[in-house]
Amino acid sequence: GMGGGDMFGMGMGGQPAQGLGNLFAVAQPTASCVVLPKTVWLTAAVGKGLQIAGTFALRNRQLFADMTFTNKAMQILNDFAIQFNKNSFGLVPAALLSIGNLLPNNSIEYSLPLNAGGPVMRMNPLNQLQIAIKNNFGVHYFSAEVSYHTLLSENGLMERKEFLSTWKSIPSENEVQVTITNCAYQTTDMIEKKLQANNVFLVAKRTVDQGMDMLYMSLKFINSVWVLCELKFTPQNTSVVEVALKTNTFDVIAGVQRALTDILQN
Repeated sequence: GMGGGDMFGMGMGGQPAQGLGNLFAVAQPTASCVVLPKTVWLTAAVGKGLQIAGTFALRNRQLFADMTFTNKAMQILNDFAIQFNKNSFGLVPAALLSIGNLLPNNSIEYSLPLNAGGPVMRMNPLNQLQIAIKNNFGVHYFSAEVSYHTLLSENGLMERKEFLSTWKSIPSENEVQVTITNCAYQTTDMIEKKLQANNVFLVAKRTVDQGMDMLYMSLKFINSVWVLCELKFTPQNTSVVEVALKTNTFDVIAGVQRALTDILQN
Protein backbone atom coordinates (compact mmCIF):
# COMPACT_ATOMS: atom_id res chain seq x y z
CA GLY A 1 0.00 0.00 0.00
CA MET A 2 0.95 3.64 0.30
CA GLY A 3 2.01 3.95 3.91
CA GLY A 4 -1.64 4.71 4.72
CA GLY A 5 -2.82 1.37 3.41
CA ASP A 6 -5.01 1.12 0.33
CA MET A 7 -6.86 4.42 0.24
CA PHE A 8 -9.39 3.26 -2.34
CA GLY A 9 -9.92 -0.14 -0.71
CA MET A 10 -9.37 -1.67 -4.13
CA GLY A 11 -6.46 -3.98 -3.36
CA MET A 12 -4.28 -2.06 -5.77
CA GLY A 13 -1.09 -2.59 -3.77
CA GLY A 14 2.30 -2.14 -5.36
CA GLN A 15 4.72 0.56 -4.26
CA PRO A 16 5.90 2.75 -7.13
CA ALA A 17 9.54 2.35 -8.09
CA GLN A 18 12.15 4.05 -5.93
CA GLY A 19 15.13 6.09 -7.05
CA LEU A 20 13.27 8.25 -9.55
CA GLY A 21 14.42 11.53 -8.01
CA ASN A 22 16.29 12.50 -11.17
CA LEU A 23 12.98 12.66 -13.05
CA PHE A 24 12.18 15.87 -11.21
CA ALA A 25 15.14 17.72 -12.70
CA VAL A 26 13.62 17.60 -16.19
CA ALA A 27 14.01 20.29 -18.80
CA GLN A 28 11.29 22.92 -19.10
CA PRO A 29 8.62 22.13 -21.68
CA THR A 30 9.40 23.33 -25.18
CA ALA A 31 7.28 26.20 -26.46
CA SER A 32 5.34 23.85 -28.70
CA CYS A 33 4.04 21.43 -26.04
CA VAL A 34 0.72 22.67 -24.74
CA VAL A 35 0.34 22.81 -20.95
CA LEU A 36 -3.03 24.13 -19.82
CA PRO A 37 -3.21 26.47 -16.79
CA LYS A 38 -3.55 24.82 -13.38
CA THR A 39 -7.03 24.57 -11.89
CA VAL A 40 -7.94 23.86 -8.25
CA TRP A 41 -8.42 20.12 -7.75
CA LEU A 42 -8.77 20.10 -3.96
CA THR A 43 -10.05 23.13 -2.03
CA ALA A 44 -8.61 23.96 1.39
CA ALA A 45 -12.12 23.54 2.86
CA VAL A 46 -12.34 19.93 1.71
CA GLY A 47 -8.60 19.25 2.24
CA LYS A 48 -8.62 20.44 5.88
CA GLY A 49 -6.26 23.28 5.01
CA LEU A 50 -4.51 21.57 2.08
CA GLN A 51 -5.21 23.11 -1.32
CA ILE A 52 -4.01 21.43 -4.52
CA ALA A 53 -4.04 23.01 -7.96
CA GLY A 54 -2.79 21.05 -10.93
CA THR A 55 -2.46 20.37 -14.63
CA PHE A 56 -0.95 17.67 -16.83
CA ALA A 57 2.14 18.01 -19.01
CA LEU A 58 4.20 15.90 -21.40
CA ARG A 59 7.93 16.61 -21.10
CA ASN A 60 10.52 14.53 -22.94
CA ARG A 61 7.86 11.89 -23.61
CA GLN A 62 7.08 11.57 -19.90
CA LEU A 63 3.62 12.43 -18.56
CA PHE A 64 3.55 14.52 -15.37
CA ALA A 65 0.92 15.80 -12.99
CA ASP A 66 2.22 19.31 -12.22
CA MET A 67 0.79 20.35 -8.87
CA THR A 68 0.93 23.26 -6.44
CA PHE A 69 0.38 22.24 -2.81
CA THR A 70 -0.64 25.12 -0.51
CA ASN A 71 -0.98 24.91 3.27
CA LYS A 72 -3.84 27.13 4.47
CA ALA A 73 -3.99 25.41 7.86
CA MET A 74 -2.41 26.75 11.07
CA GLN A 75 -0.16 23.69 11.41
CA ILE A 76 2.57 21.93 9.48
CA LEU A 77 1.34 19.39 6.93
CA ASN A 78 3.50 16.32 6.33
CA ASP A 79 3.51 12.54 5.87
CA PHE A 80 2.17 12.83 2.29
CA ALA A 81 1.24 9.89 0.07
CA ILE A 82 -0.79 9.68 -3.14
CA GLN A 83 -2.83 6.99 -4.86
CA PHE A 84 -4.99 6.88 -7.99
CA ASN A 85 -8.14 4.86 -8.42
CA LYS A 86 -8.34 2.56 -11.43
CA ASN A 87 -8.92 4.69 -14.54
CA SER A 88 -9.53 4.50 -18.28
CA PHE A 89 -5.87 4.84 -19.27
CA GLY A 90 -4.27 2.79 -16.48
CA LEU A 91 -2.43 5.82 -15.07
CA VAL A 92 -0.46 5.29 -11.85
CA PRO A 93 2.14 7.43 -10.02
CA ALA A 94 5.64 6.48 -11.18
CA ALA A 95 7.27 7.78 -7.97
CA LEU A 96 6.46 8.40 -4.34
CA LEU A 97 5.21 11.82 -3.26
CA SER A 98 8.25 13.13 -1.34
CA ILE A 99 7.13 16.52 -0.08
CA GLY A 100 8.37 16.60 3.53
CA ASN A 101 7.08 19.42 5.74
CA LEU A 102 4.72 21.99 4.23
CA LEU A 103 4.66 25.02 6.54
CA PRO A 104 1.55 27.16 7.14
CA ASN A 105 0.94 29.75 4.38
CA ASN A 106 3.56 28.10 2.17
CA SER A 107 3.28 26.54 -1.28
CA ILE A 108 5.37 23.94 -3.03
CA GLU A 109 5.46 23.10 -6.76
CA TYR A 110 5.62 19.39 -7.44
CA SER A 111 5.82 17.37 -10.67
CA LEU A 112 4.75 13.77 -10.24
CA PRO A 113 5.71 11.44 -13.12
CA LEU A 114 2.95 9.09 -14.25
CA ASN A 115 3.06 5.69 -15.95
CA ALA A 116 0.29 4.01 -17.92
CA GLY A 117 0.76 0.40 -16.78
CA GLY A 118 -1.81 0.29 -14.00
CA PRO A 119 -5.26 -1.30 -13.63
CA VAL A 120 -7.88 -0.10 -16.12
CA MET A 121 -11.50 0.80 -15.38
CA ARG A 122 -13.68 2.82 -17.73
CA MET A 123 -14.42 6.26 -16.28
CA ASN A 124 -17.04 8.82 -17.25
CA PRO A 125 -15.73 11.13 -18.58
CA LEU A 126 -12.98 8.92 -20.00
CA ASN A 127 -10.19 11.22 -18.75
CA GLN A 128 -11.38 11.36 -15.15
CA LEU A 129 -8.72 10.52 -12.58
CA GLN A 130 -9.85 9.88 -8.99
CA ILE A 131 -7.06 10.76 -6.58
CA ALA A 132 -6.51 10.14 -2.87
CA ILE A 133 -3.93 12.16 -0.93
CA LYS A 134 -2.97 11.17 2.59
CA ASN A 135 -1.25 13.46 5.09
CA ASN A 136 -1.12 13.99 8.86
CA PHE A 137 -4.72 15.34 8.71
CA GLY A 138 -6.17 12.21 7.09
CA VAL A 139 -7.11 11.12 3.58
CA HIS A 140 -8.59 13.57 1.05
CA TYR A 141 -10.37 12.44 -2.11
CA PHE A 142 -10.78 14.50 -5.28
CA SER A 143 -10.78 14.07 -9.02
CA ALA A 144 -9.01 15.72 -11.95
CA GLU A 145 -9.49 15.48 -15.69
CA VAL A 146 -6.33 14.56 -17.57
CA SER A 147 -5.79 16.85 -20.57
CA TYR A 148 -6.63 14.64 -23.55
CA HIS A 149 -3.73 15.94 -25.65
CA THR A 150 -1.28 14.63 -23.01
CA LEU A 151 -2.71 11.11 -23.49
CA LEU A 152 -1.51 10.84 -27.10
CA SER A 153 1.30 8.44 -27.96
CA GLU A 154 4.51 9.44 -29.75
CA ASN A 155 3.87 6.37 -31.93
CA GLY A 156 0.76 7.82 -33.53
CA LEU A 157 1.94 8.11 -37.13
CA MET A 158 -0.04 5.77 -39.37
CA GLU A 159 1.52 4.62 -42.61
CA ARG A 160 -0.08 6.21 -45.71
CA LYS A 161 -1.52 3.05 -47.28
CA GLU A 162 -2.93 1.92 -43.94
CA PHE A 163 -4.47 5.36 -43.37
CA LEU A 164 -6.22 5.20 -46.74
CA SER A 165 -7.56 1.67 -46.29
CA THR A 166 -8.65 2.38 -42.68
CA TRP A 167 -10.42 5.59 -43.74
CA LYS A 168 -12.29 3.68 -46.47
CA SER A 169 -13.16 0.79 -44.15
CA ILE A 170 -14.96 3.04 -41.63
CA PRO A 171 -18.47 3.84 -42.92
CA SER A 172 -19.15 7.50 -43.75
CA GLU A 173 -22.02 7.61 -41.25
CA ASN A 174 -19.36 7.08 -38.56
CA GLU A 175 -17.49 10.19 -39.70
CA VAL A 176 -17.77 13.08 -37.24
CA GLN A 177 -17.51 16.72 -38.35
CA VAL A 178 -16.08 19.24 -35.93
CA THR A 179 -15.30 22.95 -36.31
CA ILE A 180 -12.44 24.44 -34.31
CA THR A 181 -12.52 28.22 -34.00
CA ASN A 182 -9.93 30.71 -32.71
CA CYS A 183 -6.99 28.71 -34.02
CA ALA A 184 -3.91 30.62 -32.84
CA TYR A 185 -1.63 29.71 -35.78
CA GLN A 186 -1.46 31.77 -38.96
CA THR A 187 0.03 29.40 -41.54
CA THR A 188 -0.44 25.82 -42.68
CA ASP A 189 3.16 25.13 -41.70
CA MET A 190 2.64 26.47 -38.15
CA ILE A 191 -0.54 24.42 -37.69
CA GLU A 192 1.22 21.28 -38.90
CA LYS A 193 4.29 21.82 -36.65
CA LYS A 194 2.13 22.61 -33.63
CA LEU A 195 0.08 19.45 -34.03
CA GLN A 196 3.12 17.25 -34.65
CA ALA A 197 4.83 18.65 -31.53
CA ASN A 198 1.77 17.42 -29.61
CA ASN A 199 1.67 13.91 -31.12
CA VAL A 200 -0.82 14.50 -33.95
CA PHE A 201 1.06 13.31 -37.02
CA LEU A 202 0.96 14.34 -40.67
CA VAL A 203 0.26 11.44 -43.04
CA ALA A 204 -0.33 13.51 -46.22
CA LYS A 205 -1.40 16.95 -47.35
CA ARG A 206 -2.83 18.54 -50.43
CA THR A 207 -4.41 21.73 -51.68
CA VAL A 208 -7.92 21.28 -53.09
CA ASP A 209 -9.80 23.21 -55.77
CA GLN A 210 -11.00 26.18 -53.76
CA GLY A 211 -7.47 26.80 -52.50
CA MET A 212 -8.24 25.04 -49.24
CA ASP A 213 -5.36 23.24 -47.56
CA MET A 214 -6.08 19.72 -46.34
CA LEU A 215 -4.00 17.87 -43.78
CA TYR A 216 -4.51 14.14 -43.24
CA MET A 217 -3.31 13.32 -39.75
CA SER A 218 -3.31 10.36 -37.40
CA LEU A 219 -3.12 10.03 -33.64
CA LYS A 220 -3.08 7.17 -31.19
CA PHE A 221 -4.06 7.32 -27.54
CA ILE A 222 -1.73 5.62 -25.06
CA ASN A 223 -4.33 2.84 -24.74
CA SER A 224 -3.76 2.11 -28.47
CA VAL A 225 -6.98 3.64 -29.82
CA TRP A 226 -6.32 5.12 -33.29
CA VAL A 227 -8.08 8.17 -34.74
CA LEU A 228 -7.85 9.46 -38.31
CA CYS A 229 -8.25 13.19 -38.89
CA GLU A 230 -8.83 15.32 -41.95
CA LEU A 231 -8.22 19.04 -41.33
CA LYS A 232 -9.38 21.63 -43.83
CA PHE A 233 -8.88 25.39 -43.78
CA THR A 234 -8.20 28.43 -45.96
CA PRO A 235 -4.54 29.52 -45.77
CA GLN A 236 -5.75 33.16 -45.79
CA ASN A 237 -7.90 32.55 -42.71
CA THR A 238 -6.55 29.76 -40.53
CA SER A 239 -8.59 30.80 -37.47
CA VAL A 240 -11.35 28.35 -38.46
CA VAL A 241 -10.37 24.71 -38.98
CA GLU A 242 -12.89 22.14 -40.25
CA VAL A 243 -12.14 18.65 -38.99
CA ALA A 244 -13.48 15.26 -40.04
CA LEU A 245 -12.75 12.39 -37.65
CA LYS A 246 -12.92 8.64 -38.17
CA THR A 247 -12.27 5.96 -35.57
CA ASN A 248 -13.53 2.49 -34.68
CA THR A 249 -13.78 3.58 -31.03
CA PHE A 250 -16.54 6.16 -30.88
CA ASP A 251 -16.05 6.89 -27.15
CA VAL A 252 -12.91 8.97 -27.79
CA ILE A 253 -14.46 11.45 -30.26
CA ALA A 254 -15.18 14.12 -27.62
CA GLY A 255 -11.65 13.69 -26.29
CA VAL A 256 -10.11 14.11 -29.73
CA GLN A 257 -12.15 17.27 -30.28
CA ARG A 258 -10.93 18.60 -26.92
CA ALA A 259 -7.30 17.65 -27.67
CA LEU A 260 -7.24 19.30 -31.11
CA THR A 261 -8.95 22.41 -29.73
CA ASP A 262 -6.51 22.71 -26.81
CA ILE A 263 -3.52 22.28 -29.13
CA LEU A 264 -4.69 24.75 -31.78
CA GLN A 265 -5.97 27.43 -29.41
CA ASN A 266 -2.85 27.57 -27.21
